[in-house]
Amino acid sequence: MEITFWIFVGLSVYSYLLFPLSLLLLATMFRRPWQKQGIRPLVSVIISVFNEEKVVAQKIQNTLDLDYPEEKLEILIISDGSTDRTVDVTRGFHDGRVVLKAHRERAGKTACLNRAVPEARGDIILFTDANSMFPGDILVKLVRNFADPEVGLVTGWTRYGEVDQAEDTTGIYSRFEKWTKIQESHVSSCVGADGAVFAIRKELFRTLRADDINDFVIPLNIIRQGKRVVMDPEVYCFEKSTDEAGKEYQRQVRITNRTLNAIRRNLEFLNPFRYGSFAYFLVSHKIMRFLVPFFLIATLGTNLMLLGTSHLYSFTLGCQLAALAVALSGVLGFTSGKITNIAKYFLVTMLAQLTAWVRTFAGISDTLWTPQR
Repeated sequence: MEITFWIFVGLSVYSYLLFPLSLLLLATMFRRPWQKQGIRPLVSVIISVFNEEKVVAQKIQNTLDLDYPEEKLEILIISDGSTDRTVDVTRGFHDGRVVLKAHRERAGKTACLNRAVPEARGDIILFTDANSMFPGDILVKLVRNFADPEVGLVTGWTRYGEVDQAEDTTGIYSRFEKWTKIQESHVSSCVGADGAVFAIRKELFRTLRADDINDFVIPLNIIRQGKRVVMDPEVYCFEKSTDEAGKEYQRQVRITNRTLNAIRRNLEFLNPFRYGSFAYFLVSHKIMRFLVPFFLIATLGTNLMLLGTSHLYSFTLGCQLAALAVALSGVLGFTSGKITNIAKYFLVTMLAQLTAWVRTFAGISDTLWTPQR
C-alpha cells in the first residue's frame, strides 16, 4: 500500500514537475532552431463571431491599425448566426480589407472555419477571437517564422491585461503553459495552439469535423503533413482577465471534453516510432494532465488506508486537506491572495476535468459555445 501511495503521488506531480524537468533537458540536448526572416506574405485574419456587438468594432479597428502593408491584409468576419447587432456593426466599416460572411444558422466556430478558409485570399491564415486585441507589430513578428519551410503553424499566447497598459495579470498556469510550449517547440512541435492567436499556411488546412476543437486538431493536421508547430514568445494578444470561477469551470469542461474526443480520434499521434518526441509530449502534456484528478483521488484514498502506520501519513493527509481547505476558501470568496488563487484555479480545473471525463464517457461532445461577455 505504501508503494501504491507513492506511485500515485508521483503520477499526480508528473505533468507539473517531472515532465517539465525532462522537457528542459530535451530542449537543451536536442534543440532545433528555425529560421526567421522579414517576409511580407498576404495574411487573412479570420474572426469567427457570435453576438459580439460589444467588442467587434474594437477588434476590427485594432486589426486595421496593425503595422502591416494594407495591400497584404484581409480581415474576414464570420458571423455564426449572430442575433444581436454584430453584423450591422461590421457593415459600418467601409474598408476594402474588411469582408463579412454572415450565416443565419448557427453551426459552431469550427464549421465557420471550414467555410472561411477556402474563401480567404491569404497565403497565411491567422485565427483569432473578437475579444483578443493585438499589439501593432504582431503580424511582422508572426509571419517571419514562416520563412522556414518546415514551419507550418505558429502560435502565440494570451497576455491578460489592457493593450495600452504595462500591467500583465497573466496567471501562473498560463505562464507555465507558455513555457511548456516554448520548450516543446525547441525540440520538435508543441502540443496545441492558443485559439486566440495562431496562424497556418493556407495550403496545409484540412477540413475539420464540426465537433473538432480547432486549436488542437489543426496543429495535429499540420504535424501529420510533416510540418512543425511552434510557439513564438514574441507573438501574443491581449484579453481582459476574469476571476469568476464559474466561467473558468465551464470553459475548462468544454476544452477538456473536446480535447479528449480529439485525442480519441487521433490515437496515431501516440506512436513514438512515427511522431517521435511529439508522441511523448502529447501523452505527458495532455493525457497525463487530464488524469491528475483520478491520481489525486487515489492518493487521498491510499493515504487514508495508511493512517496509523506512521506519523508521516498523518502529515501527508494533513497537507492534502489543508490544500483543499485553501482552495475551497478561495472558491467561496472567504480568502484571497496569490497562493489562494493558485489553489482555487487548480481545484476548479480538477473538478472541470472530472466533469469532462463523465461527459466524454457518456458520448457528449461540446460543439457550440456562447461567449460570456
